[in-house]
Amino acid sequence: MSHDNIELMVDEPIPGHYYWMLLKEETPDHHPQAVDYAQGPLPSYSAAMMAGIAALQRRADERAEGGSVPVVMAFVDPRADFTDSHRGGLHH
Repeated sequence: MSHDNIELMVDEPIPGHYYWMLLKEETPDHHPQAVDYAQGPLPSYSAAMMAGIAALQRRADERAEGGSVPVVMAFVDPRADFTDSHRGGLHH
């Protein structure tokens, strides 16, 4: 992840409770830091993904200065290990 990229991830720390997180890596040698996240649980993975995409789009809208708004693409790595996500950890 480059320092300009924001990564959207969805976590299910408790069965049936889904949270989205926008993560940004400040420097290559540090773990990603949350720059925005769900304030409460969502009922499904897809609902959390859509809410996260909306948050990502709001960030893009804020950055656009009179130009066209970039298309937002989200990717959640299905191989990501979220077992440590309650502490902010991310394993690859």
